[in-house]
Amino acid sequence: MSKRRVTCLGTAAFLFFYACSGASAQLFTPEQTIGRAHAYEGAARPRSQIATVFVAWDNGLLANICAVDGKNYVKLTLISGPCGQVVYLLPGTHQLSLRYSIGTAGASPTIPIRVEAGKTYHVVGTRVAGDGRRDRVATSVNTMPQGFALTYKDVYPAYYAKTNRPNARINPDDAK
Repeated sequence: MSKRRVTCLGTAAFLFFYACSGASAQLFTPEQTIGRAHAYEGAARPRSQIATVFVAWDNGLLANICAVDGKNYVKLTLISGPCGQVVYLLPGTHQLSLRYSIGTAGASPTIPIRVEAGKTYHVVGTRVAGDGRRDRVATSVNTMPQGFALTYKDVYPAYYAKTNRPNARINPDDAK
């Protein structure tokens, strides 16, 4: 009997966290909820020496970057837990461990990405209809145009939809 209660409690907590994450995100500003990190050893480097990689929470699909090359660099955030939405990388090829969530369903692919210094990359998850039992997520990487300035609205467009909330650029110097 006690095992069943623990299982139900664990399941209830899991469902509550994912069901409420979108609602909770409306209570906090993106600056408070978006996890960002320099995913390399040593001191933070200038923007011209690093690449910026981000995911967006859009169309009901919550996207997170959970690890780079097998290591989690993001500190706990209010909404996404130990995963983040923006990482700064040194040039080269890396493995990104992602997490996509929609309702109580999710996917956790690991993808290769090759990045260049001074560029910004948007990792896009697209929900694809499955075989009737489950959907899948297809992942692609878009290189943003030269001079692109990443803002909180790029990462969390639903927060800014149909409102006049002030937007701001995401500064790599603010990452932990």
